[in-house]
Amino acid sequence: MHPDGWARAPVRPLAAAERKMSDDSNILDLNGITKTFGPVTALSRVDLTVRRGEVHAILGENGAGKSTTLKIINGELDPDDGTVAVAGRATTAPERARGDIAMVHQELAVFTNMSVAENIFAGDLPRRGGRVDFDRMHARAAELLSLFGLEIETREIVSRLTPGQQQIVEILRAVRREASLLILDEPTSGLNNHEATILLSLVKRLSDENVTVLYVSHRLHEVLEIADRITVLRDGASVTTLDNDALVEDDLIRHMVGRDLAGARDARARGIGETALSVKSLTQIGEFEDVTLECRRGEIVGVFGLEGSGAADFSEALYGLKAAGSGRIEIAGRDMRGAPPAAMRAAGLSYLPANRKEAGLYMERSIVDNIAAPILDRISRMGLVDRDRIRKQAETDVGRFAIRVPGIHAEPRQLSGGNQQKVLFSACLADRPDILALNEPTRGVDVGAKAEVHDVIRSEADAGRAVVVFSSDLPELLRLADRIVVMRSRRIAGEVSGQDLQEDQIMALAAGTA
Repeated sequence: MHPDGWARAPVRPLAAAERKMSDDSNILDLNGITKTFGPVTALSRVDLTVRRGEVHAILGENGAGKSTTLKIINGELDPDDGTVAVAGRATTAPERARGDIAMVHQELAVFTNMSVAENIFAGDLPRRGGRVDFDRMHARAAELLSLFGLEIETREIVSRLTPGQQQIVEILRAVRREASLLILDEPTSGLNNHEATILLSLVKRLSDENVTVLYVSHRLHEVLEIADRITVLRDGASVTTLDNDALVEDDLIRHMVGRDLAGARDARARGIGETALSVKSLTQIGEFEDVTLECRRGEIVGVFGLEGSGAADFSEALYGLKAAGSGRIEIAGRDMRGAPPAAMRAAGLSYLPANRKEAGLYMERSIVDNIAAPILDRISRMGLVDRDRIRKQAETDVGRFAIRVPGIHAEPRQLSGGNQQKVLFSACLADRPDILALNEPTRGVDVGAKAEVHDVIRSEADAGRAVVVFSSDLPELLRLADRIVVMRSRRIAGEVSGQDLQEDQIMALAAGTA
């Protein structure tokens, strides 16, 4: 980094004229890229052209080849065949790894025992007189944090930050490098709505200043908002590249999955039965207050709220993961407030956590073990697990949920995000609960897997189960829910149903402008 760049503009200290790449050529050309891993072909003759200064989105279902493509571009992998040209010159993987490319991976790669500033400048600490210049490092880190409107202390240890804040720190590390090509892989997956909005604004600003951004996201509305062009991959091959001119989400979905998913939406013709779950004036001061909600058999109730609304804390309290100081959680007329998760499950309520890797799945145990874990007491006799029974259930669930796996003894870490989520659903439903509380059920999965998960949720409601869906994805709730309860400032702000299930009305309630 140029020392004299520290006091200049927060995002781009170096002028575009100082860059090595010429303005009159493509910044990136992939021609006939093929990559295999043993017998598996991950990429088959992929072509991709990226223009300098554009925001270019890469879309595809999980397993389409996006991650492999990004790793090849970033120099983490070399293709088996084909060429990768940067600014018109063919390059090797080591050259790209050392070059003018920065990448933010989907999985967090922060140093949790180091400070915010040290993370942002990892590998490139500013020095003066042979020593680290901590004052300048912290001052520059504070400038970069201000881009997100965050008042985080630059000396704060990263382990104390929220996952969203940690993701911002990693993004700022890449921005700080001032690379001409910035790769963002699912950058908003851990951000709240406000942080995501600021990030999209930052991407637009970088593009205006001639930085090229490769953007990967399952949130199609983000892609349509910021992308100049969109390349779609399917089954390891490049399908098409589209100019973002009057495109809508259905256009992208059709190219990504090779079929129209519109017919799977907006099915609310099921019968509604008696009340299965009743929450009355549930309160935990500082987290949520006076929350009242009912869900009947066969009904899907959505719960929506912006960051800080209390919805996330309420979802965990519903399953006994967090305390509630007062109020009632009634299941079959019995007050279950204060009961631990095992008792809630025994009473008929099953919970799907938002983070499948940290709180949902045993990533290095088999699918069979994951499905068996919640019901070991029911499939054991005299301390011995009925392995044959669990094997049959796992085989049935793999077919029922269309889980794409090499076999039931595969580990979740070997699967795509969508298939991991379906394994988690299988475990959640293993004991056939009466009530489902689903927290961010499709976070981090592609549109095809999302449609399949939605079908599972609808089928469970059709079978007479009461379903409560907590989601920050409002379009998802609009497609699924019979009613949507909106939370704001840790309380219920209102409820919307029927013809009033409109995005603008719900957002007005969530933001307090209704």
